[in-house]
Amino acid sequence: MSLSCKHCNGTRYVKNGFSHSHQRYLCQDCGSRFTDTPGHGYPIALRYEAAIRYLCGASIPCTAFVLGVAPSTVQAWLEWVAKEHPSKPVPVGTVVVIELDEMWHFLNSKDEKLWIWKAINHATGELIDWECGDRSEKTAALLIERLKQTGVKHYVSDDYVVYTNLIPIGKLYQRKDLTHGIERNNCRQRHWFARFRRRSIVVSKAVWMVDVTMALFARFRVNGTIRELMQLASFGGLALAV
Repeated sequence: MSLSCKHCNGTRYVKNGFSHSHQRYLCQDCGSRFTDTPGHGYPIALRYEAAIRYLCGASIPCTAFVLGVAPSTVQAWLEWVAKEHPSKPVPVGTVVVIELDEMWHFLNSKDEKLWIWKAINHATGELIDWECGDRSEKTAALLIERLKQTGVKHYVSDDYVVYTNLIPIGKLYQRKDLTHGIERNNCRQRHWFARFRRRSIVVSKAVWMVDVTMALFARFRVNGTIRELMQLASFGGLALAV
């Protein structure tokens, strides 16, 4: 098997001195330094396999059981994948219309609700941004303030009064027939993740894990495709079919 970078699997590298009598190399693709010695820990491809299983509906405990690792390890891998692949699209030009909605979720128990405020591009369906918190005006304001950077011209939402309080008259249209896109997005989110299903014993235990899940959903189920992860996993030696 030919030598490849331990960080990106690239094959473009040059010699870069020695480390403890082992030849060291400099990867010309990612700039990382590595030696031709056995790696430590789990292969990076396994992180992508965990993300693929999670994005296909398997819970974290189920994914951990199948892969033979601890649930905390799977959580760390999912967070790593989310950070390695930015999920929020960089604004290009002006977003004319943004759809807004909030969906409920459970945190720690069925008695404690967490609200996820979401914004999608009405024209393209891209999930632009989200905010996790309660259903108050304060939480919604955090999201809407960030959305101003997109140059948004108009918002559409349901008739929840918080939107009226935060968005100027003339820029907000509260009509349910214009929010089909974000409602469909909510349905897809509940379909693909056990933690978001209405009739499920699965609940989230930490807000940060909900945010990681949203990032993976946005990047690989809405704005991108899960096949990108499959290609990354296959480069690491795993043959996957979803």
